[in-house]
Amino acid sequence: MSDTPVPTLTRAIARWIHALRPESVGPQRLHRARIAMLDFLGCALAGSTLPEAREACVLARPGDVRVPGREAGMDLPSALIAWGAMGALLQWHDGYGRGGNHPSSSILPVLLAQSDDWPRLVMPMVVGYEVANRLAASTHPHQTLAGSAPTSSMGAIGAAAALCRWQGLDEDTTARALGLAGFWAPIAAFEGLRARGSGVPLHSGLAARAGWEAVQAARAGLDASDTLLEGDGGAGLLRLLGGADASARAIDPSTWSGETLDQVYLKPFPGCRHVHPAVEAALGLRERLPPDPADWARVDIRTYALAVSFGAPPRAQATLYDCLMSLPWCVALALLEGTPGVAQVRSGRDRPVLAALAGRVACHPDPAHQAAYPAALGATVTVTDTRGVEHSLSAVLRYSEASALYSPRGPFGPVLDEAGVIEKFVGLSAALGDEADRRALARRILQADPAG
Repeated sequence: MSDTPVPTLTRAIARWIHALRPESVGPQRLHRARIAMLDFLGCALAGSTLPEAREACVLARPGDVRVPGREAGMDLPSALIAWGAMGALLQWHDGYGRGGNHPSSSILPVLLAQSDDWPRLVMPMVVGYEVANRLAASTHPHQTLAGSAPTSSMGAIGAAAALCRWQGLDEDTTARALGLAGFWAPIAAFEGLRARGSGVPLHSGLAARAGWEAVQAARAGLDASDTLLEGDGGAGLLRLLGGADASARAIDPSTWSGETLDQVYLKPFPGCRHVHPAVEAALGLRERLPPDPADWARVDIRTYALAVSFGAPPRAQATLYDCLMSLPWCVALALLEGTPGVAQVRSGRDRPVLAALAGRVACHPDPAHQAAYPAALGATVTVTDTRGVEHSLSAVLRYSEASALYSPRGPFGPVLDEAGVIEKFVGLSAALGDEADRRALARRILQADPAG
């Protein structure tokens, strides 16, 4: 029997972060990482042009770090928050279906706010995504159902992991940073998402800042606990957030090679992922309805319970986040105008016909869709016309499955292949000016060979 002590989970992850090489990840996953980086950059650039971008900078302090859409610089912690918030404003950023988290908006800010050296950013991004996604998966869906958003809690640890790799920190410093990030990780109460508070879009940027702060403290010699994730004589963070079924013993970083990138999905249109199945059904249904929306007497959505919790129409102010998290509003928009884009959600979100239809939408829990959650996200949309005729259609999206495509294959809406991702970026990055320059930037990012 070996006398070598078994490393704690935090130290095992730190060792993996230090040792991982591009050849272990492989060219296909590295390309998926570049695709996701391009996608988030487009989301942040588009977000920077929205009036709500001002809200992403409410905590800004003066400095010399530039962020998209801002003439004045800010200090680095402020820039991390702004990057994360602007990347999430349109609710068009990526996600990891097996963990219920959005890795990009908490991990990429610590890199993009400091560098555009694309080759050097790829591997730090890979380790940040893998750490955040693996830990989120170990707590899913319990963490979400218990009331905590894993984008924040696990995103802070992923941000610290990415930054440690980018800065080339040693194993001991990395382990301290991971422990501190877990200790300081924001436990963003999911009720804030359901209530759609105006401060919620900042939560992923705040997680990025927490990860950055953990690295700074670790470099100064501070620590929290080597056993913070699994616990030692008490419940660790994973058991706290993941419930009795969460086991750190099932996590073996020595076997990781970036596999979670295979299930990271991109969104083909804006809106919370929990509204997407119903929007998909609405896109298929709209061509079958009477042409005059005044003849659509009511709309009923049957879906899983978590999606039903987003079933309130927007408040009178019709703010961007309130609308994009509202199941009735997103479905009404799809029924009226088809696949949504920036133009449809930028302003005028309280337009009378749209507001009236959203007010006629009712959401109901459905046992079949609930039984399929979280492996499959499903919804059935039924429009009853003024003659009493029902028009009904269902859609199911499998966010947790690996695919050669970059968005879940929906039955009625668009699906993103590589060309589609590039077109999405080109459309979202109009603030950069010339289209040829935007396409050239996309090529540079997608062709970046990762530095070891």
